[in-house]
Amino acid sequence: MPMRFTTTLLLAMLAAGCCRGAFGAPATVELRESVLIEGEDITLGQLAEITPEERAEELGAVTIGPAPLPGDGRRLTAGYLKMRLRHGGVACDEIAFTGAECVEVRRAPTLTGTSPAEQGEVEATDQPGARHLIPEPVIVRRGTRVRLTVLCGAVAIGADATLLEDGAVGALVKMRVEQTRETVVAQIVQPTDARVYAR
Repeated sequence: MPMRFTTTLLLAMLAAGCCRGAFGAPATVELRESVLIEGEDITLGQLAEITPEERAEELGAVTIGPAPLPGDGRRLTAGYLKMRLRHGGVACDEIAFTGAECVEVRRAPTLTGTSPAEQGEVEATDQPGARHLIPEPVIVRRGTRVRLTVLCGAVAIGADATLLEDGAVGALVKMRVEQTRETVVAQIVQPTDARVYAR
């Protein structure tokens, strides 16, 4: 047998052995029909029963993709899973897929709401005689200049005015119109704005 042929044959056999060693022993992936997950990513180990045991950890850790949003779901076919495995460098020729044709993946909803301690606080404040915090009124002091808007039907006229007394937002107070020096009673709608309705 020529030396070159023998060397080529040995190299081919070694390459085949190395490839088989890299891919590992043949494995069986039995897909489940539906799974419920809680994490951010989907792994093959969540979707299937993998045998033999020496391949289960390796293949089970392969990330298939991001998980659905909490409370949502998605369907993953066997073909899609094979594509993702190939993308991750796994030789699918040595993997037998059995079980369901596709997997229904659902993500557990996120629990929202108040904690028991917070619920106790809410319940305590709702009891008869409990103190309820009332926000303090915003006081606008005498001498503050505001923008006064006089509304007469669909017509709005603006003018500058000065408060002649202290007043809270939402209250009616006396103020002096700067242009005419006239005293009017207007409602404070904001710390810098007042409004009066003319008839």
